[in-house]
Amino acid sequence: MSTADRYGYSSGSTEVCGSVPQQLSSKERHRMKITRLCAYQVELPLHDGIYAWSEGKSISAFDSTIVRIETDTGLVGWGESCPLGPVYLPSFAGGVRAGIAELGPRLIGEDPTQLEYLNRTMDATLKGHPYVKSGIDIACWDILGKATGMPVCELLGGRYGDDVALYRSVSRDTPEAMAAKL
Repeated sequence: MSTADRYGYSSGSTEVCGSVPQQLSSKERHRMKITRLCAYQVELPLHDGIYAWSEGKSISAFDSTIVRIETDTGLVGWGESCPLGPVYLPSFAGGVRAGIAELGPRLIGEDPTQLEYLNRTMDATLKGHPYVKSGIDIACWDILGKATGMPVCELLGGRYGDDVALYRSVSRDTPEAMAAKL
């Protein structure tokens, strides 16, 4: 994994990267503030090599953005946004990092556990582009789970079951080659 790009925003010289408390009181949680937001570019090579689809479009790696949010309490949250290249959906990885460059300074000093407020703030700062905001949102949910001592799945309504149905798409190829990959 190579880090080719990094954007960091911090309030003054404050950097809190120490140990993570297991649980905070509600009083401490309400005082929590974002002190730093970083976005890291990570290239994720595809296991099967090149993924191709119609019109000669293909990719050989995902250009992913990992988001790290640090707080004044020592809690750190992680998120990710990984669009499938700029020619598949109306989103692209460079746009994620450019959007985070716009949003980051506005979020410093805000409480990462106040998710509805943060989403309104992000929407007021940058219209649309939900793929940009998703990594930040995931990192804030991670912080909320750590602050409350609860798994994020419980915060989102509870665990659904023991099994997860999987889906796999295969690269465009001959029918025989595609069937062999399943």
